[in-house]
This record gives sequence, C-alpha cells and structure tokens, in this order.
Amino acid sequence: MSTGASRDDQAAGECELVLALLAGPAAGGARRAARSLLHWGRPQIQDLIAHLPAPARVDAEETASRLWERGVRALLCDDRRYPDSLRRFSGAPPALFCLGPMELLERPAVGVCGSRDASDEGIRAARACGEEAAHLGVAVVSGYAKGVDTAGHLAALEAGGTTIAVLAEGIDHFRAKTPYRELGPAAGVNMLVVSQFPPAQRWTAGAAMTRKQVIVGLSRALVVVEARDTGGTLKAGEIALRGSRPVFVLNSTSSASPGNQRLISAGGRHVADRRELRALLQTLRVEQTPLLAID
Repeated sequence: MSTGASRDDQAAGECELVLALLAGPAAGGARRAARSLLHWGRPQIQDLIAHLPAPARVDAEETASRLWERGVRALLCDDRRYPDSLRRFSGAPPALFCLGPMELLERPAVGVCGSRDASDEGIRAARACGEEAAHLGVAVVSGYAKGVDTAGHLAALEAGGTTIAVLAEGIDHFRAKTPYRELGPAAGVNMLVVSQFPPAQRWTAGAAMTRKQVIVGLSRALVVVEARDTGGTLKAGEIALRGSRPVFVLNSTSSASPGNQRLISAGGRHVADRRELRALLQTLRVEQTPLLAID
C-alpha cells in the first residue's frame, strides 16, 4: 500500500512539474501563465499545453521524471502552499522549482541584499542580520551569490535558523558550495533552494535582476547592505518600496554605498545598530496582510 501511495505521489508530482515546465510556453510567457492560473484555473493551461508540439510535451515529461528523482518539486501559483505574499506581488512567477524543505515558505521571512564585493563591515552586518533572524525564527531569503548573500545564508544556518536561496538560473545548475557542504546535514534540513526559471537556463544578468522580485515577494521586509548607486541591491530596494515592503538600510561607513542614501531618501529606514535591527526583525513575526494584487 505504501508503494502504491508513493507511486501515486510521484505521478502527481511529475504532473505538477510538467505543468510548471510548460505553462509559460503554452500561455505565451510567464506573466500570462500566472494570470491564467489565477483567474481561469488549470483547465485552460492544460488545454493550451495539449496544443503544444508532441516533442515538447515528451521532453517535458522526461525532464519532470529526472527532476523528481533529484528531489525537485514544483509549486504553481494556484497552489495553496504558494506563499500568498509572493502570489499577490507584482511579477509573481507562475511556478517555483524547489529543492529542499518547502515548509520553509510558510515561515515569516526577511530578504537580505547587498554587494558581492562588500567590505568587512558589510559582511559583519549581513552576518548580524542572519544571526538575529535565526534567533527570532525568521527565515533569511537571499540570492546565493558571494558576498552579502552568502554571509546572510551561512550566518542563519550556523545559528540554527533557516534560509531560502533564490537562484538566478535554472535549478539544474544548483550545486552546494563548499561553505554550505561544510555545515553538514544542517544545510540540507534548513535550506530551501528555489528557481523561477526553466531548469536548464544558465545565469544571466537579466535573470539576476528578475529574481529580485521573488526575493522581495517572499519577504516581509528587505534588509539592504552597502547598496551601490546602480545594480541589483538598489533595484531590490526600489522594488520593495514600490511594493510597500519595509526596507531596512543598515548603517555603513563605506564610501561604496551611495545607494544607501538614495533608498533612505525614497522611504527606507536607516538602521543604526544591531539592537535596532533586532527590534525591527521581531515585528516581522506578526502576521501581515499582503498589500498588492498581481497585475
């Protein structure tokens, strides 16, 4: 009986993966696929998929089987487990490919964005955020890049907390980096990896920008560390402010942080020290109502 149940689970899971793989191509793009799923439901998407060329459907089925065996699961935007904070956020993807404990998506979360080439001060600030979030039971959401992202992810895990890595590439390209492997089983149990992109898609600068929508959408607030005058960190802060997400700009003496003042001037909050950061993160544990509907 358990074998039959597991086979049923696998069949259902692979069907979800096929939908996630083909929804965008069938609907004419990710945004249209999300609208279709949310407003008209799966029958319309399934009908559109049925009209795709047979080789595309066969390839998707083979890919779904391979992904399932690797432990990858699909989460479509009409699924009740898909975070409402992301579903109602502008630019929400029709599906997420997930590797790891999907229940982490149910936790209150804070986004952490910052420079790949952060100063020592910036790395310490990112680590402080990860540690404080872990102690409060708040998940850290970041982009799995070097610098601030890695500091936030690792600090959360080392402090016994949880973290969500949002990739700028397809999930086929995910490999656990050495510092994460050195943490042992904790990384696998307490870290979720998600990607909104086709599994085989490689990293691009455009994708790195696009995934900022997911980092912000999954988070109740965004912590900014050493934002430059252009680039992804500044962009993430601007996305968060437009989406009525609080933006906490950590104090920095670095001359490489001109974007910090721009975000503060636009409505971000300057955070002077760790005590103030802890108090702000504590407020994220209170249930909040999403403010934006998907457009």
